[in-house]
Amino acid sequence: MLDATVCAVLEAEGPATFVTNGPDGPHLVATWQSYLEAIDDATLVFPAGGYRVTQANLEQNPWIQMVIGSKGGSSGFALGFRLTGTAELQSGHALHERLRAKYPWCRAAVVMRVTDVERILG
Repeated sequence: MLDATVCAVLEAEGPATFVTNGPDGPHLVATWQSYLEAIDDATLVFPAGGYRVTQANLEQNPWIQMVIGSKGGSSGFALGFRLTGTAELQSGHALHERLRAKYPWCRAAVVMRVTDVERILG
């Protein structure tokens, strides 16, 4: 799922925008692609500093969609993907501690389990 092409896009700096759904409807937030780490072929982890509404939404409905992309640069090809799956915020676990070592402001690890990857650009 998170194949070499998707991982190459993750290496490009840019916003990783994602949406959750809660009682007030869709909630859109973002992080930087450089904060996203693929820990296996279906799991992304990244730090949460705030994301209080996102966390509350995920506790009620774990579904999430994220858009990542790369303008292409010297490769000449722009690529974009919509990642769909579920997510949760974890604190006090190994992934959280690993992220906190890199990002002291990390209050929790967002763990996203990707169930679908759709190419939407390129």
